[in-house]
Amino acid sequence: MSLASRFALVTSIGLAVVMALAGWILLSKSEELVDASVDRSLRAAARAETERGRAEGEGFMERGNKGDALDGVGRFPATIRTGRLAGRSAHLYEVEGGASILAPDPDAHSKDNLRGLVVLVGVLVAGAGAALAAWAATSAARPLRALVDDVQALARRGLRHSVKAQGPREVVLLGRAISRMAQDLLEAREAELELGVREREQAVAREVSDALRPQSTPEPAGWTVLDARLEGSEIGGSFHEFLEVGGRTIVLLCDVTGEGVPGALVGATARAFLRAALEREEALAPALARVNRDLHRDLQPGLAVTALCVALDPGTGHAEIACAGHQVAPLRWSAARGELETIHPEGIALGFDKGPFFERSLEGVEVQLEPGDALLLASTGLVAQPGAGGEEWGEDALQASAARHLATGPYDAIAGVQDDAEAHRDPGGASGGLPDATLVVVARDRTTPRTEAP
Repeated sequence: MSLASRFALVTSIGLAVVMALAGWILLSKSEELVDASVDRSLRAAARAETERGRAEGEGFMERGNKGDALDGVGRFPATIRTGRLAGRSAHLYEVEGGASILAPDPDAHSKDNLRGLVVLVGVLVAGAGAALAAWAATSAARPLRALVDDVQALARRGLRHSVKAQGPREVVLLGRAISRMAQDLLEAREAELELGVREREQAVAREVSDALRPQSTPEPAGWTVLDARLEGSEIGGSFHEFLEVGGRTIVLLCDVTGEGVPGALVGATARAFLRAALEREEALAPALARVNRDLHRDLQPGLAVTALCVALDPGTGHAEIACAGHQVAPLRWSAARGELETIHPEGIALGFDKGPFFERSLEGVEVQLEPGDALLLASTGLVAQPGAGGEEWGEDALQASAARHLATGPYDAIAGVQDDAEAHRDPGGASGGLPDATLVVVARDRTTPRTEAP
């Protein structure tokens, strides 16, 4: 039942009971007063008639001339002059040609009793009505007060306080609305806190990721080395690095499975291990095997690092390529044939295996780069760029773009592939965020003569 209906029903029933009780009291008491007044009037009339009979002709009363008649009985005002009723107003009732009766007017005491009774009943009715209204209002307001207490408790104790609404339907609905509002506010606050934590984490991860970027690119004689980066909203530990060790130029491109600060820290750790191992070992396979053992010892289960390493001898154009689980195959452009070739070195990611299986699966590939040839290396984030429908750019699109732009030179290649990836990228199609991406092009100049290895 609604609050208004409950209040109206309780008030109406209560007032009906009060009025019925008041009417019964007023009726019964009025009947008693009327009977008593009639009795006193009859007694006074009998006394007045007796005294009038005794004092006939002696000016017992003064009769007025103006009267009225009803059913053949006239009524005339009169004033009693003598006797025990002297000075009292009366009325003389006369039947035409017959008897008459002198009836003194009712005394003031009877009227006062009736007025007092009416006033008393009115006061009782008003008091009972006020008490009834107060009781009904209190009963109706009780669930509202409880709801107000719950709202104040929400302000004092926090939004997790439970709102328990009982009573009329409106109060229950209001309580549910307040409870739902508190839950929405709590979820919004938790989402805001989570967003703040995530933003701070992303800022830290961005700082670590920026610190992992190489400060410069190598410039070996007769070669062009270019790199580009597509900034994303999901920051991880992916990085690339250039090393110049023992006359060789080493290009290192790595992806990390983790995201945020954990992924960035894993990337920083892997970068340190790889730099140390590649500067110590002459061949790529022993260096990667050493790093794999170190990362397997330190990484938590489920985390891993993929690596694509290219060790280039700028003088001869000979390049050794090793892959540790990197998902985007390196691409080689042959200027002489005008063709794009996909290179597939074997290997699993760093940190998955303790050592033996990793070392058995790792197989390097050696290629010879002639003048005009180029290598294009890309991180997984480049082919994972989301489109308008959420579809990834993919390796097929990367290879088509590379084949189209590598033919015109390394600068056109680095800019063209990057532009094609960004043209496909649609922030609205990325439900999980936009990944960072790295692109590296290593090209041998067309005018550089080949130097035979000693």
